[in-house]
Amino acid sequence: MFHLDRRHFLTGTSGLLAAAFLPASARATGELLAPAAMREDIAILFDAYASLHPGLYRYLTPAGFRRERERLDRFAGTPRALGDFYLALSAFTASIRCGHSFPNPANQTPAVVSALFGRPDRLPFAFAWLDRRMIVTADLGSGHHLPAGSEVVAIDGIDARDILAKMLPYGRTDGSNDARKVADLGIPGDGDQPAFDVLRTLLFPSSGPSARIVVRAEGRTVAMACALMTAAARDAALRHPSKDSPYGWSFELRGNVGVLVMPTWAVFHDEWDWRGFIDASMDTAIDRQLSGIVIDVRDNGGGLDCGAAIIARLIEAPLAADSYSRHVRYRKIPDRLSPYLKTWDRSFKDWGASAIGPDATGFYILTRPGDASDTDTIQPKGRRFTGKVAVLVGPKNASATFGFASLMQRHRLGTLIGEHTGGNRRGINGGAFFFVGLPGSGIEVDLPLIAYWPDTPQPDAGIMPDILMPARAADLRAGGDTALAQAVLIASN
Repeated sequence: MFHLDRRHFLTGTSGLLAAAFLPASARATGELLAPAAMREDIAILFDAYASLHPGLYRYLTPAGFRRERERLDRFAGTPRALGDFYLALSAFTASIRCGHSFPNPANQTPAVVSALFGRPDRLPFAFAWLDRRMIVTADLGSGHHLPAGSEVVAIDGIDARDILAKMLPYGRTDGSNDARKVADLGIPGDGDQPAFDVLRTLLFPSSGPSARIVVRAEGRTVAMACALMTAAARDAALRHPSKDSPYGWSFELRGNVGVLVMPTWAVFHDEWDWRGFIDASMDTAIDRQLSGIVIDVRDNGGGLDCGAAIIARLIEAPLAADSYSRHVRYRKIPDRLSPYLKTWDRSFKDWGASAIGPDATGFYILTRPGDASDTDTIQPKGRRFTGKVAVLVGPKNASATFGFASLMQRHRLGTLIGEHTGGNRRGINGGAFFFVGLPGSGIEVDLPLIAYWPDTPQPDAGIMPDILMPARAADLRAGGDTALAQAVLIASN
């Protein structure tokens, strides 16, 4: 199945990579990047992408790729701040329209994080974009008791819709699936450095310790000042691990239905037994003879292939994990690129006999999975749950959760409820990664290595749920969840 995020790779080796790629601008506050340093980075990045990226021309044409190179070279003609160069690289990777290709904030060195994202400028509330409006989902310490469902109309004199419009060209998604791009710009967003925070810091830097916001709630519009937070303080306010899981997973009973909430599958860092949690939840559903279960992955952008462990408890015969073939652009990486490419598995540098080809277009068919979570077949495991299954999905579902939703729907293992998913039915890129370290700036850019191609032509879109139920501000204001209520109803009948 599609590979998920490997952000944990840099977590354990950040000291090593910080020493290898320490940016000049981080060594001296305010120092600008020299044109020669930026152009060296641009040359390395474009060489790596042109040589290795399997989805480079899925949506971007070769002429468009050349224009992006020319644009960046012109940009690098004068000294630039590190943050401006980061934005320029983000605009380039966004042009590829691959959700796994970007200068991942979570994979930057401590020096770059400190230089770009280390200021105490986090907004003290969580929000989602609903109909391109910034709707508060939780007050995290604003001092004003912002009610859920209220709308933030402006921040520091800038209309919230204009903020979103300015950020969108830098956002990542697969193909034309812009719903994922918008969802990823909410708070909480994906990763340790949400995209909204990163872009707000660089595009709309705060000039003081507070933000002036205009809020519309209960028919009134009020201006107020909100003290900004450090990343650590806001993170602590956002994270609510359950008593059973450090990642916020929970399994609870609602009548004769079990509700399994999984806000992330990025369960890389701890020794926590996530497979055991899934098995214990399924065993409870079987032992208590529940009529059905609801699996809520609406906020889940991916991680490990936890969905396969769920499906293994729903099937009675082996199941082909997906209908996508794997393709790579190389058999062995060029020696010239080796100094700049980091990864967690050395075999990605030389696929050997597993890469069959090349064909006339320069692609190799990859006959082995990427990493350990990229499986061909899901085997039944343990006792099978035979009740009804409903899955709550949404635009954040890309990578692993996209693959899970696709399997559940295609094999009729459950009913999908919610909104269009992220990802793309034309196939995505992932399965294995290089992290391209750019020596002039110190910026790291993620490079996915495996392209997944569908067996038959597919639309440029995510997965349409069986029952479409968009998120609503009215639900937030009322403290309800219409989609969850519908899912419980379906699972109980």
